[in-house]
Amino acid sequence: MMKLYHIGMLLLFILASCGGDDDKSETVRPVFYKKVTEISAGSTRNFAGVSQAQKEARLSFKVGGTLDKIYVMLGDAVQKGEIIAALDDTDYKLNYAKAVSYQKNAEVQLTIARSNFNRIEKLYANNNVSLSEYEKVKAEYESAKSMAQTAQTQLSAAKNQLDYTKLIAPFNGKVSSILAEENEMTGAGMPVVLFASESNVEIKTAVPENIIRFIKKGQKVNITFSSIPNKVYAGQISEVGLSSQTASTFPLIISLTNESKEVFPGMSCSIQIPISSETNLAGLVEVPFDAVAHDSEGDFVYVINPTEKTGVYRVERRNVIIGGHSPSGYEIKEGLKPDELIVTAGLSFMYDGRPVSLLESSN
Repeated sequence: MMKLYHIGMLLLFILASCGGDDDKSETVRPVFYKKVTEISAGSTRNFAGVSQAQKEARLSFKVGGTLDKIYVMLGDAVQKGEIIAALDDTDYKLNYAKAVSYQKNAEVQLTIARSNFNRIEKLYANNNVSLSEYEKVKAEYESAKSMAQTAQTQLSAAKNQLDYTKLIAPFNGKVSSILAEENEMTGAGMPVVLFASESNVEIKTAVPENIIRFIKKGQKVNITFSSIPNKVYAGQISEVGLSSQTASTFPLIISLTNESKEVFPGMSCSIQIPISSETNLAGLVEVPFDAVAHDSEGDFVYVINPTEKTGVYRVERRNVIIGGHSPSGYEIKEGLKPDELIVTAGLSFMYDGRPVSLLESSN
């Protein structure tokens, strides 16, 4: 019995010893790292953008009906005033004809009432008719004038309704999209054609709040398109938004310096915006692209913090907010300070609090 007791105690001692060794032998992983650098004045910031027509309109009818005819095809060039599409105008023509008839009848009645009033007015001036007779004819004349005015208004409205069955090009441009088909019912205000101006395209982008104050209207920029390799386009900032969009960004509109037949609306691009050497960029930092990871909680990095043990560090997961980017990395708006150390490779093997050592050749 005593023998079994001693064997049990020995086993417990061995298990306890093994457990203690596991706690003390957490793997220290070597990591590549980078010191967080402050963005220097005179640098260039990169922002993603998209080209768009300087003038674009979603054309629709002002009245509803059956789409009778579409006179254009995708990509067609159309001059201002040309007909793009038309509704079945049968009912509108009938309404217009009725309005014409009503207006003509009202004009006839007005002519008769005016003639009668002029005659009675002269008789009344010579005391040949009573006041009541005069006031009756005058009232009939006023009523006839009112009816004639109403008839003219209705005629104008019916004419407008008939004219609205034609969709007219508001400016010189091209058909960039056809959104309806012939013989379909379309309502007033429902887009039928997407119409873009033929003038030079412009670029739309957005910059973060800590960069917008450095952007000036008229500032020159460079633009590159992934679909047009080895070519850089010159541009100029033509509009600077004063109100924030989503995620604390501000819109910019950039005009191409020279018109290009290679650039079409809807093309993605990268805009290089130089930051003046006189600009105060204190507090803005930049990190390599590979140093930032992403998950359901957002963007984050692993910051390297020293421990009491020489050569051993522990990583701290820290959420960050990305602003713009340059060819060398992301601009970090919030979450990091200059000179902090961050992991730049193998982020999938990291976790909050993991011990690491530094590979000296990486920095």
